[in-house]
Amino acid sequence: MYTQSKRIESLDSIRGLAALAVLLCHIIGVFAWPNSLTSWTSFPIINVLFDGRSAVTMFFVLSGFVLSRPYLALPPNGQAPRQLFVPTFYLRRIARIWIPWFCVFCLSAILRTHLFHIYDTVPPMSEWIRGFWSYPLTISHFVGQCAFIYHNGQRQLLPQDWSLGVELIGSALIPVFVFLARKRSLYLIGAGVLLLICVPLGAGPYFVSSVLGVFAARYYFSFVLGVLTARYYNIIESTIRRFTFTTKCGILAFGVILYQIRLVVSHLSGRETTAIEDHVVWCVCSIGCVFIITATLGSNHIQKVLSHGMLVLLGRISYSVYLLQFIVLLCVLPPVVRGLNLMGVQGILVLLPLTVCIGVIVTLLSAAFTYLMVEVPSIEFGRWISTFIQNRVLKTPPIPREIT
Repeated sequence: MYTQSKRIESLDSIRGLAALAVLLCHIIGVFAWPNSLTSWTSFPIINVLFDGRSAVTMFFVLSGFVLSRPYLALPPNGQAPRQLFVPTFYLRRIARIWIPWFCVFCLSAILRTHLFHIYDTVPPMSEWIRGFWSYPLTISHFVGQCAFIYHNGQRQLLPQDWSLGVELIGSALIPVFVFLARKRSLYLIGAGVLLLICVPLGAGPYFVSSVLGVFAARYYFSFVLGVLTARYYNIIESTIRRFTFTTKCGILAFGVILYQIRLVVSHLSGRETTAIEDHVVWCVCSIGCVFIITATLGSNHIQKVLSHGMLVLLGRISYSVYLLQFIVLLCVLPPVVRGLNLMGVQGILVLLPLTVCIGVIVTLLSAAFTYLMVEVPSIEFGRWISTFIQNRVLKTPPIPREIT
């Protein structure tokens, strides 16, 4: 039995930066800032830090890569590849995703009851943020959200968790994708094409569109691309390492351009994208994510920059950042801005940077605490129960430490 492939810390950093982009995008949306003050967030390159939608695309591509790589990486000394035991794989994913989610979900229910209010602020709270937590929480809604089968952002305690439903389905498909990749890569490519052709886009009334949206093919196409990248990881890394640093930077820049395709399309069309256009844009953005990942894997210089301690830490706590952000948006920022207003601070030019800094700092500190107190025990529990099942019940070799 060979040891687990080494964790790639630079990919943690990419995940962390993507989580930060989602957070910044949402913080800017809490208040109705003048367009002239926030228009700079849509400038090319700068937009990367505020493009939450593309950041979610990166999450899915990275998940496909990271989850499948241990089972597709070439082992040393000609040993057999690590075997994927589906039941324990699923147990670890559920423990990794659902337990931290449930803790924050319950915390959100408590805070909604005791701390959440609509405040009269300068600038006013946006219509977007006022729509959340505005409906009574019933038992059926509570249970439905626990099973990720209830999809209505205005009624959910964690409005952003639609992507966790996608993550769970994508995780469930990973064993299938790994099996196809091991047999023949063309089978996996065919599965990705079939998904794009056959799975609905999620058009229709809000609830119907949200439910179908979880099954939208573009999300799982991102997972397929991540698995394909893992399948050819060794070839990609060895090939790109022979290129000059300038060429590697060019690959990275091309990936960033594709990653920002949504911004390009919106500037050219001057309107919101249609369902079909968004479908294509998502797929192109996913390809951009692959270029960014491959450029990172093949360059020691890029990896060194991304392996800075603070960026790696951001990556480690990124899931908690993702989970906690709406608590900060709804229960922290409005009363803080209201308090600043009462102290005479009403200048928009002062309030915008203050709001962003406070939102980021509070979220990161809370996320670091949640990571240590909730995420780490959840990961260890998933590993313990998987090891117990495989060692005591199935009498199989111990499970190598999982890359998460």
